[in-house]
Amino acid sequence: MSMRREHRFEIVVVSLIALMTAFYVRAEYIPPWADQNLELAVEKWGLPVSDVGPWFSAWTLGDGQAFAVIASDPLGLEIGDELRDPGYRYQRAGYSWLVWAGSGGQPGLIPYALAAVGGLAIIGILILAISRRERLGPLVWFLVLNPALYIGFAGDTAEPLAILFLGLALASSRPWAGVALGVTRPDYLLALLGRWKTFGYGVAAGALLVGYAAIRFGFETLIPGGARLFGLPLAGYIENPSAAGWALAVLAVVTLAIGVRFRNWTWVVVGLYVLCFSHTVVLDPVNAWRAAGLMPVLWAFGPQVATTQETSEPEDSPVAAVA
Repeated sequence: MSMRREHRFEIVVVSLIALMTAFYVRAEYIPPWADQNLELAVEKWGLPVSDVGPWFSAWTLGDGQAFAVIASDPLGLEIGDELRDPGYRYQRAGYSWLVWAGSGGQPGLIPYALAAVGGLAIIGILILAISRRERLGPLVWFLVLNPALYIGFAGDTAEPLAILFLGLALASSRPWAGVALGVTRPDYLLALLGRWKTFGYGVAAGALLVGYAAIRFGFETLIPGGARLFGLPLAGYIENPSAAGWALAVLAVVTLAIGVRFRNWTWVVVGLYVLCFSHTVVLDPVNAWRAAGLMPVLWAFGPQVATTQETSEPEDSPVAAVA
């Protein structure tokens, strides 16, 4: 407790910054056509959400639409051609299932439930970071210094929830955390390589969901529009150069290099994963940073955490040396 008192001011400041940033980004990330899209949602998907207001219409920007549609039909029994690439979208249904539960199955409450689940995930990440501050040191704040956290909350997508589940999985190595991550953002499971029990449960859960999506929607819908999502390292960044894209590439190279330095092959794999984003991903840096949201979570726990460890780190863990 003495350590927590010592860092109380730091914790309060970081918490205020994280929460204010989340709500600021959400307020600014509202397109001028949001109201029009909400009206179309009534006609296209039968969602009675035309009058929810701009603060709860961010999901009309893009991928958030898919989560709203799945939340209105959690088993995907009525989803048809109106949802583009339904098999691919359904692979992250875990977020939508919580939204469905939070809305009580009422379509009109879905926009509010989307925001509530995302907001509660951010609070959960803050609580996790605060609880691990003494053990991990200042590195733990990378959990909240994660662009994917705020982009996901602003657009009502799965990243805040996935970052929370990944953080819990790394902190505890509990199988349920792997399962939750596997049905919420399965590509983030790469950060669990070496924690084989947690990773295995996550892969099994993700595979079951992919199998269901393939049977329900068809194998051809599992990959978005036939797009090539990965390529040679840095090729996508060269084809679609941008300041945000190159900043991400540099951080991925640093992650890879630190992984080699500490012989932490999880860091190496995650760094290569981000470097191999194709031009279709890097074309919109927002999508690239969302997909790279697993990388700052690794930074929060430090490269000296033994990836083969299946329980919480002991008090004399080398994590303390990183801080």
